[in-house]
Amino acid sequence: MPPLSLAALTILDAGPAGQIRACAQAGWTSVGLRLNPLLDTDQRVVGVPEKEREIETLMRETGMALLEIGVFAIKLALDVAALEPVIAFSARLGARCLVCPVEDDDLSRRAATFAALCDLAAKYHLDALAEFNPYSGCRDLASAVALVAVVGKPNAGLVIDALHLSRSGGHPADLRKVDPALLRLVHFTDATPFTPGEKSIDALRRESRTARLLPGEGALWLKELLAALPAHCAISVEAPSAKYAHLSATERAKIALEKTRDFMRAIRA
Repeated sequence: MPPLSLAALTILDAGPAGQIRACAQAGWTSVGLRLNPLLDTDQRVVGVPEKEREIETLMRETGMALLEIGVFAIKLALDVAALEPVIAFSARLGARCLVCPVEDDDLSRRAATFAALCDLAAKYHLDALAEFNPYSGCRDLASAVALVAVVGKPNAGLVIDALHLSRSGGHPADLRKVDPALLRLVHFTDATPFTPGEKSIDALRRESRTARLLPGEGALWLKELLAALPAHCAISVEAPSAKYAHLSATERAKIALEKTRDFMRAIRA
Protein backbone atom coordinates (compact mmCIF):
# COMPACT_ATOMS: atom_id res chain seq x y z
CA MET A 1 0.00 0.00 0.00
CA PRO A 2 1.38 3.48 -0.89
CA PRO A 3 2.40 5.84 1.92
CA LEU A 4 -0.37 7.98 3.41
CA SER A 5 -0.57 11.69 2.65
CA LEU A 6 -2.65 14.44 4.25
CA ALA A 7 -4.73 16.58 1.88
CA ALA A 8 -4.69 20.35 2.29
CA LEU A 9 -8.44 20.55 2.89
CA THR A 10 -8.11 18.66 6.18
CA ILE A 11 -6.23 21.59 7.75
CA LEU A 12 -6.85 24.23 5.09
CA ASP A 13 -6.92 27.13 7.55
CA ALA A 14 -3.23 26.57 8.37
CA GLY A 15 -2.15 27.65 4.88
CA PRO A 16 0.57 25.87 2.88
CA ALA A 17 3.45 26.65 5.27
CA GLY A 18 1.38 25.73 8.30
CA GLN A 19 0.25 22.52 6.66
CA ILE A 20 3.84 21.42 6.05
CA ARG A 21 4.83 22.22 9.64
CA ALA A 22 1.76 20.50 11.10
CA CYS A 23 2.27 17.37 9.01
CA ALA A 24 5.94 17.15 9.91
CA GLN A 25 5.21 17.58 13.63
CA ALA A 26 2.38 15.03 13.50
CA GLY A 27 4.46 12.33 11.83
CA TRP A 28 3.19 12.41 8.25
CA THR A 29 5.75 11.85 5.51
CA SER A 30 3.70 13.28 2.64
CA VAL A 31 1.42 16.28 2.22
CA GLY A 32 -0.91 17.88 -0.31
CA LEU A 33 -0.97 21.67 -0.74
CA ARG A 34 -3.41 24.17 -2.18
CA LEU A 35 -1.11 26.42 -4.18
CA ASN A 36 -3.69 27.55 -6.74
CA PRO A 37 -6.23 29.50 -4.66
CA LEU A 38 -9.89 28.54 -4.95
CA LEU A 39 -11.48 30.55 -2.13
CA ASP A 40 -10.94 34.19 -1.20
CA THR A 41 -9.45 32.98 2.08
CA ASP A 42 -6.81 30.78 0.39
CA GLN A 43 -3.26 32.04 0.80
CA ARG A 44 -1.37 33.09 -2.31
CA VAL A 45 2.15 31.69 -2.48
CA VAL A 46 3.26 31.66 -6.11
CA GLY A 47 4.35 35.11 -7.22
CA VAL A 48 5.22 36.14 -3.65
CA PRO A 49 9.00 35.53 -3.43
CA GLU A 50 9.27 35.37 0.36
CA LYS A 51 6.42 32.84 0.57
CA GLU A 52 7.89 30.72 -2.22
CA ARG A 53 11.23 30.65 -0.38
CA GLU A 54 9.48 29.72 2.88
CA ILE A 55 7.70 26.77 1.27
CA GLU A 56 10.84 25.55 -0.49
CA THR A 57 12.83 25.78 2.74
CA LEU A 58 10.18 23.94 4.75
CA MET A 59 9.91 21.13 2.22
CA ARG A 60 13.68 20.73 2.18
CA GLU A 61 14.15 20.90 5.96
CA THR A 62 11.25 18.57 6.84
CA GLY A 63 11.97 16.06 4.07
CA MET A 64 8.24 15.98 3.36
CA ALA A 65 7.12 14.44 0.08
CA LEU A 66 4.57 16.41 -1.95
CA LEU A 67 1.74 14.41 -3.48
CA GLU A 68 -1.04 16.60 -4.86
CA ILE A 69 -1.56 20.26 -5.69
CA GLY A 70 -4.96 21.93 -5.78
CA VAL A 71 -7.13 23.35 -7.00
CA PHE A 72 -7.20 23.50 -10.80
CA ALA A 73 -10.93 23.79 -11.50
CA ILE A 74 -11.99 23.09 -15.07
CA LYS A 75 -14.39 25.96 -15.65
CA LEU A 76 -15.64 28.40 -18.24
CA ALA A 77 -12.98 30.83 -19.49
CA LEU A 78 -10.15 29.21 -17.53
CA ASP A 79 -6.84 30.73 -18.66
CA VAL A 80 -4.70 27.60 -18.73
CA ALA A 81 -1.53 29.41 -19.78
CA ALA A 82 -1.79 31.67 -16.72
CA LEU A 83 -1.44 28.58 -14.50
CA GLU A 84 2.10 27.84 -15.65
CA PRO A 85 3.88 29.63 -12.78
CA VAL A 86 2.06 27.64 -10.09
CA ILE A 87 2.49 24.39 -12.02
CA ALA A 88 6.21 25.07 -12.51
CA PHE A 89 6.61 25.86 -8.81
CA SER A 90 4.70 22.69 -7.86
CA ALA A 91 7.00 20.61 -10.03
CA ARG A 92 10.04 22.27 -8.45
CA LEU A 93 8.76 21.11 -5.07
CA GLY A 94 8.45 17.53 -6.32
CA ALA A 95 4.66 17.31 -6.70
CA ARG A 96 3.18 14.31 -8.50
CA CYS A 97 -0.27 15.46 -9.61
CA LEU A 98 -2.77 18.29 -10.01
CA VAL A 99 -6.32 17.94 -8.69
CA CYS A 100 -8.84 19.19 -11.25
CA PRO A 101 -12.50 19.39 -10.19
CA VAL A 102 -14.78 19.82 -13.19
CA GLU A 103 -17.15 22.78 -12.98
CA ASP A 104 -18.02 23.25 -16.65
CA ASP A 105 -21.28 21.60 -17.78
CA ASP A 106 -20.39 21.89 -21.47
CA LEU A 107 -18.92 18.53 -22.55
CA SER A 108 -16.82 19.65 -25.49
CA ARG A 109 -15.56 22.83 -23.84
CA ARG A 110 -14.47 21.11 -20.63
CA ALA A 111 -12.70 18.42 -22.65
CA ALA A 112 -10.74 21.08 -24.54
CA THR A 113 -9.83 22.87 -21.32
CA PHE A 114 -8.77 19.66 -19.58
CA ALA A 115 -6.70 18.60 -22.59
CA ALA A 116 -4.84 21.92 -22.53
CA LEU A 117 -4.24 21.57 -18.80
CA CYS A 118 -2.93 18.02 -19.31
CA ASP A 119 -0.52 19.28 -21.95
CA LEU A 120 0.79 22.00 -19.64
CA ALA A 121 1.11 19.55 -16.74
CA ALA A 122 2.97 17.08 -18.97
CA LYS A 123 5.56 19.76 -19.71
CA TYR A 124 6.47 19.52 -16.01
CA HIS A 125 6.03 15.72 -15.72
CA LEU A 126 2.85 16.02 -13.65
CA ASP A 127 -0.43 14.12 -13.87
CA ALA A 128 -3.70 16.02 -14.22
CA LEU A 129 -6.49 14.23 -12.38
CA ALA A 130 -10.18 14.92 -13.01
CA GLU A 131 -12.38 14.95 -9.92
CA PHE A 132 -16.14 14.45 -9.97
CA ASN A 133 -18.62 15.41 -7.27
CA PRO A 134 -22.41 15.58 -7.19
CA TYR A 135 -22.58 19.38 -6.99
CA SER A 136 -20.23 20.08 -9.92
CA GLY A 137 -20.38 19.99 -13.70
CA CYS A 138 -19.10 16.40 -13.61
CA ARG A 139 -21.43 14.71 -11.17
CA ASP A 140 -20.43 11.06 -11.11
CA LEU A 141 -17.75 8.49 -11.87
CA ALA A 142 -19.07 7.65 -15.34
CA SER A 143 -18.90 11.31 -16.40
CA ALA A 144 -15.31 11.64 -15.18
CA VAL A 145 -14.25 8.42 -16.93
CA ALA A 146 -15.84 9.70 -20.15
CA LEU A 147 -13.97 13.00 -19.88
CA VAL A 148 -10.60 11.31 -19.44
CA ALA A 149 -11.36 8.94 -22.33
CA VAL A 150 -12.25 11.79 -24.68
CA VAL A 151 -9.12 13.73 -23.78
CA GLY A 152 -6.91 10.68 -24.29
CA LYS A 153 -3.79 12.14 -22.67
CA PRO A 154 -1.32 9.73 -21.05
CA ASN A 155 -0.99 11.93 -17.96
CA ALA A 156 -4.77 12.24 -17.48
CA GLY A 157 -6.32 10.24 -14.66
CA LEU A 158 -8.93 10.29 -11.94
CA VAL A 159 -9.29 11.37 -8.33
CA ILE A 160 -11.68 9.07 -6.48
CA ASP A 161 -13.07 10.87 -3.45
CA ALA A 162 -14.84 8.41 -1.16
CA LEU A 163 -17.41 10.98 -0.06
CA HIS A 164 -18.20 12.07 -3.61
CA LEU A 165 -18.43 8.47 -4.78
CA SER A 166 -20.96 7.78 -2.04
CA ARG A 167 -23.00 10.96 -2.47
CA SER A 168 -23.20 10.50 -6.25
CA GLY A 169 -24.75 7.06 -5.78
CA GLY A 170 -21.56 5.14 -6.56
CA HIS A 171 -19.92 2.15 -4.92
CA PRO A 172 -16.41 0.66 -4.88
CA ALA A 173 -17.65 -2.13 -7.16
CA ASP A 174 -18.01 0.52 -9.90
CA LEU A 175 -14.25 1.07 -9.85
CA ARG A 176 -13.61 -2.48 -11.00
CA LYS A 177 -15.09 -1.49 -14.37
CA VAL A 178 -12.56 1.35 -14.78
CA ASP A 179 -9.12 0.98 -16.36
CA PRO A 180 -6.84 0.63 -13.28
CA ALA A 181 -4.25 2.89 -14.92
CA LEU A 182 -6.67 5.82 -14.51
CA LEU A 183 -7.08 5.34 -10.76
CA ARG A 184 -4.15 7.39 -9.50
CA LEU A 185 -5.35 9.15 -6.34
CA VAL A 186 -8.00 8.46 -3.70
CA HIS A 187 -9.25 11.06 -1.26
CA PHE A 188 -9.76 8.85 1.76
CA THR A 189 -12.54 9.91 4.11
CA ASP A 190 -15.51 8.55 5.98
CA ALA A 191 -19.09 9.78 6.31
CA THR A 192 -22.50 9.09 7.77
CA PRO A 193 -24.92 6.79 5.92
CA PHE A 194 -26.53 8.43 2.90
CA THR A 195 -29.81 8.12 1.04
CA PRO A 196 -29.73 9.63 -2.49
CA GLY A 197 -31.74 12.82 -2.62
CA GLU A 198 -31.77 13.44 1.13
CA LYS A 199 -29.35 16.38 0.96
CA SER A 200 -29.56 19.57 -1.09
CA ILE A 201 -26.70 20.68 -3.29
CA ASP A 202 -25.72 23.30 -0.71
CA ALA A 203 -25.80 20.68 2.06
CA LEU A 204 -23.58 18.35 0.03
CA ARG A 205 -21.11 21.17 -0.54
CA ARG A 206 -21.03 22.07 3.17
CA GLU A 207 -20.57 18.43 4.14
CA SER A 208 -17.68 18.08 1.74
CA ARG A 209 -15.86 21.16 3.01
CA THR A 210 -16.54 21.04 6.75
CA ALA A 211 -18.32 17.88 7.94
CA ARG A 212 -16.39 14.83 6.81
CA LEU A 213 -15.37 12.03 9.16
CA LEU A 214 -11.99 10.39 9.58
CA PRO A 215 -11.54 6.77 8.42
CA GLY A 216 -13.37 4.41 10.74
CA GLU A 217 -15.64 7.08 12.23
CA GLY A 218 -18.48 6.62 9.75
CA ALA A 219 -20.33 4.08 7.65
CA LEU A 220 -18.65 4.13 4.23
CA TRP A 221 -17.35 0.97 2.57
CA LEU A 222 -13.70 1.96 2.94
CA LYS A 223 -12.37 -1.59 3.18
CA GLU A 224 -14.07 -2.43 -0.12
CA LEU A 225 -12.80 0.82 -1.61
CA LEU A 226 -9.18 -0.02 -0.83
CA ALA A 227 -9.65 -3.53 -2.21
CA ALA A 228 -10.96 -2.10 -5.49
CA LEU A 229 -8.01 0.24 -6.03
CA PRO A 230 -4.78 -0.73 -7.81
CA ALA A 231 -1.59 -0.89 -5.75
CA HIS A 232 -0.18 2.24 -7.41
CA CYS A 233 -3.12 4.46 -6.36
CA ALA A 234 -1.94 7.16 -3.94
CA ILE A 235 -3.91 7.63 -0.70
CA SER A 236 -4.60 11.14 0.58
CA VAL A 237 -6.66 11.60 3.75
CA GLU A 238 -9.10 14.45 3.10
CA ALA A 239 -11.38 14.90 6.09
CA PRO A 240 -12.09 18.44 7.30
CA SER A 241 -14.24 17.85 10.38
CA ALA A 242 -16.23 20.23 12.56
CA LYS A 243 -15.66 17.74 15.38
CA TYR A 244 -11.98 18.72 15.57
CA ALA A 245 -12.16 22.29 14.26
CA HIS A 246 -11.32 23.79 17.67
CA LEU A 247 -7.94 22.05 17.73
CA SER A 248 -4.67 23.30 16.28
CA ALA A 249 -3.61 22.18 12.82
CA THR A 250 -0.91 19.98 14.34
CA GLU A 251 -3.37 18.31 16.71
CA ARG A 252 -5.82 17.70 13.85
CA ALA A 253 -3.03 16.26 11.72
CA LYS A 254 -2.01 13.93 14.56
CA ILE A 255 -5.56 12.70 15.08
CA ALA A 256 -6.02 12.16 11.35
CA LEU A 257 -2.86 10.04 11.18
CA GLU A 258 -3.72 8.05 14.30
CA LYS A 259 -7.29 7.35 13.20
CA THR A 260 -6.20 6.35 9.70
CA ARG A 261 -3.45 4.05 10.97
CA ASP A 262 -5.87 2.47 13.45
CA PHE A 263 -8.33 1.86 10.63
CA MET A 264 -5.67 0.34 8.38
CA ARG A 265 -4.48 -1.97 11.15
CA ALA A 266 -8.06 -3.04 11.87
CA ILE A 267 -8.85 -4.01 8.29
CA ARG A 268 -5.54 -5.87 7.93
CA ALA A 269 -6.39 -7.82 11.08
